[in-house]
Amino acid sequence: MTAGTIHLDPDLIHPVIDDEWHRLKDGTTPQTGDTVEMLCGVTATIGYEPLAHRRRDRPPTCCPACDAITRKRQGIPRRRGDR
Repeated sequence: MTAGTIHLDPDLIHPVIDDEWHRLKDGTTPQTGDTVEMLCGVTATIGYEPLAHRRRDRPPTCCPACDAITRKRQGIPRRRGDR
């Protein structure tokens, strides 16, 4: 049997907590059961689900704090109305 590999980009991993997607504080790829910290300071234990499960209840929105930190780091202008 041939081994298969799935390549993940840590910058594209956005954990969803309380219907908001976040950005990881560090650039690692967490394993199921790992506790990780988000840019906004929230911590969570990681679990993986199929993408189709994301819209079971309602689509997640972006965490405003994670978004503001990411924009500042990347030199992207703030959203209108952000402080």
